[in-house]
Amino acid sequence: MKELEVNQKLEIEVLSGSYQGNYLSKVADFLKAGVVITGLYREGAPLPLRLNQPVNVYYTTDRAAYKFKSKILKRTNKPIPLLLIERSDSVTRIQRRDYFRLDVTVTVDVYQMVDDQKYPKKISAARLLDISGGGIQMQLKKKFDKGEEILICLKNILAPKEFIKAKIVRSQRENDELNNYGVQFIEIEREQREAIIQWIFAYQRKSRKKGLS
Repeated sequence: MKELEVNQKLEIEVLSGSYQGNYLSKVADFLKAGVVITGLYREGAPLPLRLNQPVNVYYTTDRAAYKFKSKILKRTNKPIPLLLIERSDSVTRIQRRDYFRLDVTVTVDVYQMVDDQKYPKKISAARLLDISGGGIQMQLKKKFDKGEEILICLKNILAPKEFIKAKIVRSQRENDELNNYGVQFIEIEREQREAIIQWIFAYQRKSRKKGLS
């Protein structure tokens, strides 16, 4: 299966029944019979999913996000809760990481390092126009030069005061007051990128349920 490996983080979507919803998991092992993943939990308790329960499996790599359809083949609670799910040769590449975008209406904080300070200084809040695992587009009054480096705080997605080093790659004047900037992430941890893409998945699902996409 495409780039799936032990300890790979997964998002499992249970498609029907009392436990319908989305849950986090990890790949524990690969067997001839299928893929072993860690058990799914709700409120601290493992879910007693029925055999043959259909699920969708989502995961990300440094290059893309993927999805495949599967089902529960076996479950065990000893020594720890584990599930055996069906392998799939039909893995869908959802979209290239750098173009995995959607419109959003939240704010981000923009920081920069100042020579005489150890801690970054907040420059401005910005409206987040869209986001991907590779960068963002933002709108604010502050003027930046192309190539200028900044620090982005995605306060609604990552932990507070958790920064991503980035640079301005394009700019466009929106009106007399506002500027739109294309921002590329240049130093980002894999866990941060996964968190961003999982947030996008969740946002898309909520939008579909509201009939917005």
